[in-house]
Amino acid sequence: MWRSARIVLLATTACITSLSVQAADLPARVDPAAPVAYVPAFSWTGFYLGGALGWIQTNPEYTTGALLLGTPFVVTPGSSKNGLSYGILSGYNYQIGQLVLGVEGDFTGWTVGKIRYTAVTGDFLTAQSKWGGSIRGRLGYAADRALFYVTGGAAFVSNETSIPLTGISIGGDDTRLGWTVGGGFDYAFPNNWFTGVEYRYSQYESKTFIYPIPVLNLGLVGFKQELSSNQVTARLGYKF
Repeated sequence: MWRSARIVLLATTACITSLSVQAADLPARVDPAAPVAYVPAFSWTGFYLGGALGWIQTNPEYTTGALLLGTPFVVTPGSSKNGLSYGILSGYNYQIGQLVLGVEGDFTGWTVGKIRYTAVTGDFLTAQSKWGGSIRGRLGYAADRALFYVTGGAAFVSNETSIPLTGISIGGDDTRLGWTVGGGFDYAFPNNWFTGVEYRYSQYESKTFIYPIPVLNLGLVGFKQELSSNQVTARLGYKF
């Protein structure tokens, strides 16, 4: 009997020892990894509003048109005017992969002063532009929050042309259509604000004027006026 009990005790001890060794060989418990917060990729898709501040150069050019017993205006070198530009802008972008398609409109005022041209007959002409704007398409390449783009479309500009000493206003304060093209760079911040810089060249429709010479009614002076501009602006906006 004692022998049987001893055999059972030894068998039980061996079994417990074997189970302990097997348990020691099991891998240690691994705690589950903490969940990683999902951060969606930035997208330029959406509407935006903003403003722009920069530099503009207007370039009126004159060539002789019809001329009867008069002399054309003398266009002096360096007749372009430089000044401050300031305005508002609004648009919409749609991003497909890294391609960004968009449309943008802007309205800009500027202070460039009057440009004066003198005729041999003693009278002189002044020309001035005070504001303009555009509606453009945009094509861009997005590198996350950086956007490189080209832009182009329709443009419009104000233009005032007059002969001050005669009281003659030729063309009055009219608005002319044209086209504009350029490119730029925008960079977006995490709170939906973005900033950038843009350059554009604009060309507007030409206009021909004919007016009487104020000296003894000697005839008519005719000329063609053309207008273009170069513009560099810093942009700041908010994307909804």
